Amino acid sequence: MSPAALQQQHAAVLHGPKDLRVDSRTLWPPQQGQAQVAVVSTGLCGSDCTFSPPPTTATSSHVPLYTVHYYLHGRNGDFALQSPLVLGHEAAGIVTAVGPGVKNLVVGQRVAIEAGVMCKNCDYCLKGRYNQCKKLRFASSAKTFPHLDGTLQERMNHPAHVLHP
Repeated sequence: MSPAALQQQHAAVLHGPKDLRVDSRTLWPPQQGQAQVAVVSTGLCGSDCTFSPPPTTATSSHVPLYTVHYYLHGRNGDFALQSPLVLGHEAAGIVTAVGPGVKNLVVGQRVAIEAGVMCKNCDYCLKGRYNQCKKLRFASSAKTFPHLDGTLQERMNHPAHVLHP
């Protein structure tokens, strides 16, 4: 399918420290096992922030109370940007399309978007403890490469098994 025949959408994309841009991106149709969601509401996770206590003396310079790591430093701990990344997770939206094989969702359905995408095959996943999956990937995280884009975009394709009606 030619990109010229596909719609464009806007996304908040972090290209590096203090380099956040609203980019136009191609809106691809959902693939096997995915659904496309129009993001209605999203947030930035508290784990992306660090708390700095206020200055203790009159001579101390002002330190912002919350500093967003990815935005300021292009990293969150050991997880450094290796390519542009769409930020945002903890989101909800409306299904706008379903890919082949998706049976549990329909267009127009409201869903919560689980940011963690597990492998579904390891012992932890098979026992229902996917939070311990060694291959767990998170939307809006540079933990893995290629990065998994987050929800600060108009629409996103995401695995249907982690979209909750």
